[in-house]
Amino acid sequence: MLWTFGALAAGGLVFGALLALNIPYRTTAAPETTAAPPSHPPVAPAEMAAWVTDVRPGPDDRTAVLRVDLPSCALAPHARVTETAERIDADVLFQPPADPACPRTTADFPVKTAAPIGTRPVVVNAGDSWRLLTGGWKKCDKVLGCEPPADHCAQAWIAQLEFSAEAEHPGTKRACDQNWLIHDLSRRGQAANRVAYRWAGGGWTSFASATGGGCGEILAVEPAFPQALCRDLTPPS
Repeated sequence: MLWTFGALAAGGLVFGALLALNIPYRTTAAPETTAAPPSHPPVAPAEMAAWVTDVRPGPDDRTAVLRVDLPSCALAPHARVTETAERIDADVLFQPPADPACPRTTADFPVKTAAPIGTRPVVVNAGDSWRLLTGGWKKCDKVLGCEPPADHCAQAWIAQLEFSAEAEHPGTKRACDQNWLIHDLSRRGQAANRVAYRWAGGGWTSFASATGGGCGEILAVEPAFPQALCRDLTPPS
């Protein structure tokens, strides 16, 4: 019994000495936690523009109908239109289908403007312009615009033929009336080439070329060409 009390007393003295020394207890650290990454909403697939093949009148003066070519299983197709006092921009957008082999189809999408369309061009596919003229909608030429000049010798018609010929540099108009044209074209690294054109109703069509002056080479192809336009011409240079 005395031995037991002695052991307890000795233990108490040891515990008191430890408290006096102020030795900190080792505690078990809480496990570190990693914050979950922030969640982000799923990103919608990028939209594509459908190819507009025609523009037609709608039921009123504020509506046009876009006929488009797009995949038959296109997702969420819809028309988008913005307008200013000078022009109207219209597109049909869709999300690409999961099946790349999905067959294509045509569909009509009406677009509504806030103000009457009038003579404002409707720009589709971020490039092609259409305008409502007498007789319906017409696709405007990239060079001539929506209202080509009445004068067939005007520079806009010359620029159109140079564009069609993929000329690298502007050429030189040598002679022109409303039905016949002689124009010299030059390409990089090549001598200038003389080309004779006839008016074909919607633009100039080439029918002969020449490397020399005068009318010989042109008349050999088209005897009806007026000699007054070529008689005094020097060779192309």
